[in-house]
Amino acid sequence: MNKWLVFLLLILSSCSSNKNFVLIDSANHATIEELKEEFTRSFGSGKLIGKGQSNFSSNFVFESKDEFSYIVFKDIIGRKLFLVEIDKNNIRYVDMRKNKEIDVEDFNKFFPIATEFDSNIYKKLLWGTPYVFEDIQVKTKNIFLISTKLISDDGSNFLNELTFSLDNDKQKYTILFTRRNFEI
Repeated sequence: MNKWLVFLLLILSSCSSNKNFVLIDSANHATIEELKEEFTRSFGSGKLIGKGQSNFSSNFVFESKDEFSYIVFKDIIGRKLFLVEIDKNNIRYVDMRKNKEIDVEDFNKFFPIATEFDSNIYKKLLWGTPYVFEDIQVKTKNIFLISTKLISDDGSNFLNELTFSLDNDKQKYTILFTRRNFEI
């Protein structure tokens, strides 16, 4: 009888609500237009994490100001690997070790979703606007699953983590922002 009671309690406790989930009011999502009215630039750092068939972690730093943005990816000991430079609607990829410009297909070997990103997606991602995933979702319909985590700061919601699950979860890429600052 006690075994059945313990089993029933375990089932009931597993059915209870998870307190880690928070209802998010999408009306409070930060928009790039509103942020640019108040701030001149966004800058910070983060980490690109690959898990599955390809396991790696690459720290990055970024800055976005006016029509120009950049991201510098680094290896585990801090050496610069790749530079992604966004100028208006142009995107340039540079292999920092070889000190030469590469095309998006070569950068795609490092980050296989890169071919799906345009200059607007990069900009929204760097400023942390949650609506970036809607743009990506439309562009990459049925190619991979996208999940996000938001963080609330000063009453606005910002994108804090973006995960792409490829090949039926055999490979995941997570972009995690560890620090994002805004300058007036």
